This record gives sequence, structure tokens and C-alpha cells, in this order.
Amino acid sequence: NLLQGVPFHFDDTLRVFYEGSFWALLNPFALLCGLVSASMILLQGATYLMLRTEEKMAQRARRAAMLFGVLTIVLFVLGGLWVGHLDGYVITAGGEAAAQSNPLAKTVVRAAGAWLGNYQRYPLTMALPLLGIVSAAAAVSLAAVRKAGLAFIASSLVQAGVIGTAGASLFPFLLPSSSDPRSSLTAWDATSSQMTLNTMFWAALIFTPIVLSYTAWCYRVMRGKVTEQHIRANSKSVY
Repeated sequence: NLLQGVPFHFDDTLRVFYEGSFWALLNPFALLCGLVSASMILLQGATYLMLRTEEKMAQRARRAAMLFGVLTIVLFVLGGLWVGHLDGYVITAGGEAAAQSNPLAKTVVRAAGAWLGNYQRYPLTMALPLLGIVSAAAAVSLAAVRKAGLAFIASSLVQAGVIGTAGASLFPFLLPSSSDPRSSLTAWDATSSQMTLNTMFWAALIFTPIVLSYTAWCYRVMRGKVTEQHIRANSKSVY
């Protein structure tokens, strides 16, 4: 729905009004994108299960990884072809990065195929969709030969490629407006104040290493395969 635009607008006092309905969000293109998301996440889960389980469970995870890897490629390519025929958004005046944060201080127009513009302006961004497709194919191939660790790494790169593709296509837009393109939010006019950004910078500098540390510790404690024998031997603590 972000790629198609969401029906909302700001009034002169920057109050926001949503003009659509819940059911309108469940349109064919949005549902296709939902299937892309589901298939790539299921691929990630399946490759992780290959790492953590053995025998029948690992075999089921292996088959699931191969299935959802192929589905991810097919659905992602189909979504990319569809995006090429959607009306994208282009800033024609205003909207500079250093300008005052005001979503109404710019002019935005809709244009067919505009979401492909960044790939022409910045050719290196083509690496993102290619990363998604090639990594998914690699995950399928590696799962087929039971290389669980490498399959999981390839699956992780799929997530980065697909999500990065969506971001590169939309940039600098964060939330385009289909009913009033001028109200579309960009990375420049949707930012917090300078004071908030400075405060969050120091908060992130302190707390991000802490979060990474305890997350790494949790994964270290839970490392290795989950087997029936392990569960029986640790029945009071494994859960």
C-alpha cells in the first residue's frame, strides 16, 4: 500500500485525515506483497529449523526451505514487474533535505513507472533486487544439499535484498498520499526535531551495544541442535 499511496491529507494546521477504509488496503497488489513477505519469512524460519533440529524435523524444514525459496523468487519477480506499471511519486518542487520540516512545502506529482527512477539515477541500487533473487536461489540450492548454515546465511541476505529493494524504490518517500500527493511524507519532512535526534543518538549509542550483548548471550546459551534426548535431559529448564 505504500507503493500505491495511502489516501490521507494534512490540513493547514498539519492535522492528518485518513480518507480510506480497512478493506481498501486488501487490494490485489498489497496481497501479493503480503505473500512475498510471508514466503521470505517462512524461508528464513525453515533454514533456521534446519540448523536447530535433526532427522525428520530437519528434513521437513529442508523441504519447506526449498518450497518457500522458489515461491519467494517467483512472487518477488512478479511484484517487481507489477511495480513497473504502478503510478509512482516524484517531487517536482521543494522538499529539500535541509528545508524546514513541513510536508506541505513541496509539490509532488504521480507518474507511471516512477518507482523505477532511483535504479536509473543510482545504478548500484540494482544490487538490492539481484541480491534478493540470487540469495533465494542460493538458499534453495544449499538446502537441497543440506548445507544448513550457508542456507541460513543466504536466507538472511534474501531479507536484506527484498526489504532494501522496497526502500530503494520508495526513497525519499516514506508514506505517499494517493488523495493529496503534496501531503506525502518523505525522509526529510517526517524527521523529528534536532533535539530529539540528538537525544536518541546518545540513547542508541549506549543501549544498542547492551541489546546486542544480551541477544548474543541468549543465542549462545541456546546454541546447538534441539534433540529429543536434550529435551528429556533438561525437561525442567529447556523451555
